[in-house]
Amino acid sequence: MNLTPSPALTHRPARSLELWLSVLILLGIVALLMRYFPHDSLWYDEALTTYVATDSWETLWRWCTQVDIQVPFHYAALRLWTGAAGSSEFSLRVLSALCIPLAAAGVIAVGRRLARGTGAGQAAAILLGALPGVLWIAYEVRAYAWGLALYVWACAFLTRILTNRRPSPALILTYGLLMAGALYTHYTALAGFAAHGLIVGGAVVVALSRRVKIGQIIPLIAPLILAGMLFAPWVPTMLARGGTDRSYYRGSIPPLQSIQVAAGFKALGRQDMPPTADALGLAYGALVIAGAVLGLISRRGRAAALWAISLLAVPLAFTVLILIVNPKLTGRYFWTAWIGADVLVALALVTLTRYRLILLLIGATAIAAVPYFTGERGESPDSDFRGVYATICEQGTPDDVILLRDGTLFVTAEYYGKRPPCDSPRRTFGMPEALITDVTRMLTLGEAQGVMAQVAALRPPRVWVIAWQGDVMEPQNLVYGLLDGVGAHTLIGRMFGDVRLDRYDFDTTAHEKLAKVAQQGALEDAQWYNIRPFPDGPNLIALRLIAPEKVKAGDVITVLAWWERGETLYPDLRVSARLTTLDHGWVYAQIDQPPSAWKNVDDRWMPGIPVLGRYELVVGADIPPGLIRVRYVIYDPAGRIDPVVIPVGDIKVIQ
Repeated sequence: MNLTPSPALTHRPARSLELWLSVLILLGIVALLMRYFPHDSLWYDEALTTYVATDSWETLWRWCTQVDIQVPFHYAALRLWTGAAGSSEFSLRVLSALCIPLAAAGVIAVGRRLARGTGAGQAAAILLGALPGVLWIAYEVRAYAWGLALYVWACAFLTRILTNRRPSPALILTYGLLMAGALYTHYTALAGFAAHGLIVGGAVVVALSRRVKIGQIIPLIAPLILAGMLFAPWVPTMLARGGTDRSYYRGSIPPLQSIQVAAGFKALGRQDMPPTADALGLAYGALVIAGAVLGLISRRGRAAALWAISLLAVPLAFTVLILIVNPKLTGRYFWTAWIGADVLVALALVTLTRYRLILLLIGATAIAAVPYFTGERGESPDSDFRGVYATICEQGTPDDVILLRDGTLFVTAEYYGKRPPCDSPRRTFGMPEALITDVTRMLTLGEAQGVMAQVAALRPPRVWVIAWQGDVMEPQNLVYGLLDGVGAHTLIGRMFGDVRLDRYDFDTTAHEKLAKVAQQGALEDAQWYNIRPFPDGPNLIALRLIAPEKVKAGDVITVLAWWERGETLYPDLRVSARLTTLDHGWVYAQIDQPPSAWKNVDDRWMPGIPVLGRYELVVGADIPPGLIRVRYVIYDPAGRIDPVVIPVGDIKVIQ
């Protein structure tokens, strides 16, 4: 691969103009970052990163080598940063934000080497710094922005090495440190390192075809060798930890879907691609392809096109392969391909604008602006943990108890539970206790009862339940099911973005009830049944209705169903909790799901241990005053059994 810089073009702008335009572009990116800088709460992944980075050096090391599969460099950098700048939400995010103009400057440096005088570097910098996907990671307290800056500058130094007849040891050392830094920031940097290997391999082939001396080839491969040697000590840890990730459900992800998510995240900053956004993603992809074709057929742009194609295609293929073997669909994993895609789009614009620099930069700016004006720009997760803890600490007392559904949310308690207005710590229990998400682990009835026994012994005035993706490790809703009917459920499912908060108020009687639940379970006040829809299948053992005698619009009615595993599994069995007219002629509200939960079909049930199905039915404004009936229906979508309809109770609706 020949990376000799392209000759200056006819319309090459003056060097001072290029410099000033580059400065203006970087200032524009900074202004954009300031314009959209978030003021919302950290979401779970950010709180986790903050905890690992700020707790202790021992925690940081243990997390990377024993708990998670992450590498330590960003954690270490963030720890040093917070030591100097503090650990406020603003300062935590600033470190990531500063990395984006730094990365954009690296793209400009690449463009000056490979496509000098075309403005392609400046156009690619606009795309890299302004498209919504990069804006997303610019504000996240996570490793991606830090890794992107290191990787882009590693690309810049590698380009300089390959276009320099006699690269100095300083250049080689700098590349090695930057690339090793990217590898120690996120494992997916391996995809970019593989792309660098392809580029260097192409350069070596070209050099050998020209019969150069071996001494001239060594400086070409030395940077990769150095980076590999620096990362080699971590390889055993990487291999050992690689097979322990149980944070997601196993399955398969079609490669085309992976590519679609990659394009959607890069161009629009969203993980999904609804039909209204498809056109924008396809348009961006078409520009990438056009840039590759136009660059390859142009002698002046061939080197830059080959370089960009390598940096796009190899990470794309590498990451898709990883997702086939280890499926975990996320657009951020393709971050090493972003610089290649942006350079190809810039090359397409260079040709379409006939090398007119101002038109080129206007075109790049227009492309970057489209998602903002079409309303298709994605948003980072809306998880207001700050608001959750403010509510708990302002409306409660230090004697309250907090239950986390699940225990991995302890990192949010470590951050927001120790900041104003939370001046005093609250007793907190994980349901279940966990350092990191494990989809193979599920909170059992015995574990939940053990926690409730501890809560009952503390005799708190209130119990708060915080839930975020709690159905992964606590799919049965045992946290709520064991509290329902014990304490007064005075705050039901208040949402702070995608975080749920509930409150149960306790008095002396409630404490005694909870102690009894901890010993005997929550079946005492239930209606007992022995219903097997299939003779050898699951058994419905009890139903319980949690509702006041009179309800009004907006109130919540809860149905608890307890099941036991049968001899034969029936994962397709379904149930429906309904609010209906007395004659069942009209259904006002219903919830259909497997007997326990979507993530807890009967192949996960343990023999002899009851499992819970919990259903919350909201009284709608369309329900007229009078009596309504709560029904529980068991059915088989395949029609192998007649539906079993069970009247659970009648409730009076008032205005």
